[in-house]
Amino acid sequence: MSAKSGRILALDVGTKRVGVAFSDPLGLSAQPGPTLARRPSAPFYERLASLIAEKEIETVVVGLPIGQEGQRSGISHEAVQALLLECRKRFPEVEWTTCDERYTSIEASEILLAAPKKRRAEKGLRDQIAAQLILERYLHERPPSKEQP
Repeated sequence: MSAKSGRILALDVGTKRVGVAFSDPLGLSAQPGPTLARRPSAPFYERLASLIAEKEIETVVVGLPIGQEGQRSGISHEAVQALLLECRKRFPEVEWTTCDERYTSIEASEILLAAPKKRRAEKGLRDQIAAQLILERYLHERPPSKEQP
């Protein structure tokens, strides 16, 4: 059996920016992608559409804010759910799923502490790393594909 050719994209949704990460074509590893401005929304959705087509994305994983006690409520959670609903309407050809994003921003900040000062100052880098961590978590936790050996 052949492996899937479509990639997986992950989104770390913030109020101002959305970090992006991509899987390799086999869905085994995660690499950081660009950071997208969330507002205005029209350019955000245009850029997302371009990335989905360009990278042949089959699945998009959206980091879902979940509280420390496992609660699924709050402003951040509702904002991500609203974005997810809009994305499902705009891009029905893609599978949309979520992944618990707890502590990914903290982990991303810790990773950045080890980076050179100039690199740490790049806007959106933490968002990219958080998206990569979300994707790595998803790849690790998902059930094995029937197409994988």
